[in-house]
Amino acid sequence: MLKRQRLLTIRNLVDRKGIVTVNEIGQELNVSTMTVRRDLAELAEKNAVIRVHGGAQSPRLAQNQAQELSRLEKRELHVDEKRQVAASAAALVEEGDTIFIGPGTTNEFIADYVMLPELRVVTNSLPVFDSFKSKADRYELLLVGGAYRERSGAFIGNLAVEMLEKLRMTKAFVSANGVCDNIVSNANADEGQVQRLALNNARQRYIVADHTKLDTEDFYGFYNLADVDALITDKGIDEDQRGTYAKLTQIITEVN
Repeated sequence: MLKRQRLLTIRNLVDRKGIVTVNEIGQELNVSTMTVRRDLAELAEKNAVIRVHGGAQSPRLAQNQAQELSRLEKRELHVDEKRQVAASAAALVEEGDTIFIGPGTTNEFIADYVMLPELRVVTNSLPVFDSFKSKADRYELLLVGGAYRERSGAFIGNLAVEMLEKLRMTKAFVSANGVCDNIVSNANADEGQVQRLALNNARQRYIVADHTKLDTEDFYGFYNLADVDALITDKGIDEDQRGTYAKLTQIITEVN
């Protein structure tokens, strides 16, 4: 089958079913999963399909889906995977570090695994700040202020940007709603801009995302995966995904 015919067939299949997996497409066309992933990437660039975990989604279906989930709704999803990621992130923190921890329900678990005697924590997330409050007698906690975004619990806007511009961190841990090819994305442009600044002002940069966020994309692409030191995810990442993303950055699923 010629490439043009293959792309048209994939597009029709996705439009008809709404969501189709890579394996389903491969079986339908009798081609490898690598070929399917390349075709989906090309179709996604043309906005003909939307990349989702393990496959593709029809843009029409996406338009009919509910809006961004609230922080409380997200906190109930994939808890075990998020805790795996949070534990790996915490294991990378060293005594005396100044770390930035961005908003996100995965990041809210990091405090449970940090047991160091001395640390400075910077965040623009009220829930992350609250998660560290019990350690305020040992750690220096800095909450970056600004306009409060209730849906994510983050402070954003000009005030947040002005404050972060002056700060330098040893490590930054930033979560994402989607990681697709080289693009790290989230649901809000203002929030994404603050996270980009925090990453740029850190010596070591980490994206934290459980495996369900891989091969998916959200509204605003705020960073290139190739520009971070590592992607921290859980053991649910499959081998194809590991091979793809390892070409761009280090993949961390466990820290010994």
